[in-house]
Amino acid sequence: MKKDMIFFSADGNGLTSTSANHIANLAKEMIQDLETSLGELTLYSTTVTLIGGANPNVLNQGATDSDVEDVIGQLHRIADAKSLIAWLREAIKAHERLLEENSRLTLVAYAKQEGVELPEQPKLASSLTEDEYWASKTVAERCRYYSKETLAAVLGKAIHPGGSFADARKELQSKAQKPHDVEGSGRDTLIYSYTPTVSTEVVEDVYFRLQKQYREAQAQVNAMKSECKRAIEESAIAAKTEYTKAMSEWTNNRKLIEARHSEYIQRKVKEIASLKILIPESLQEIYDIVSGLGKK
Repeated sequence: MKKDMIFFSADGNGLTSTSANHIANLAKEMIQDLETSLGELTLYSTTVTLIGGANPNVLNQGATDSDVEDVIGQLHRIADAKSLIAWLREAIKAHERLLEENSRLTLVAYAKQEGVELPEQPKLASSLTEDEYWASKTVAERCRYYSKETLAAVLGKAIHPGGSFADARKELQSKAQKPHDVEGSGRDTLIYSYTPTVSTEVVEDVYFRLQKQYREAQAQVNAMKSECKRAIEESAIAAKTEYTKAMSEWTNNRKLIEARHSEYIQRKVKEIASLKILIPESLQEIYDIVSGLGKK
């Protein structure tokens, strides 16, 4: 951007891009006229005479010494005019470049240029995991959970259908209803008799005591798991709440910076649009000549 400012006036005096383009076009026309004149330059006169005629007729009047002397000035004027055109065309391009650069100024570039900090977009924090929850407990609390979980698993396995004690109880009930089994026939007949070695009341008492212990252990395990689940959910809610708050603050701050960014671009574009192209001192004379052509 700074390299392009060389084309513009510091005091506000000069040409608009439209005026500069007009002057460049006038200079181009002047060059064409001068080059046409130089292209038609002849250094001799041409006459024609009829045979037997007395007076020759002039077809072309050659240049005079003064005309030849003027060639130097005309060539210099062409060179000056071309220099003026080059300057004005480059100034116009610089003006367009400045407008485009400022119109396309990104928010990041604006922030860096103005020393504005662009906070990073907030990220949702990780919530508590089950492993992290149990890791936060004391050794005694953690051991109690594992002990109750193991006890519930062992008792449940024993008393549920297919379990060792459940199957033994079921088998005792079956044998009590059918205390004898006969196998074989005739003299080879075998009679199996089944005699309970424990009291049915004792078995039932132990079975229901085991059920009670299992339910109590499982209830304690469920309570501890529920507490873990609640802690994890509360952690997730807290993280989400904090994230929402941070995002709201970030969004509001971002909008403010974006508004300032937009206002800056509009202001700079307006300033650039009002820049005037200066005419260097070395081109002032040819500029006066060319601009005078447009007033005739």
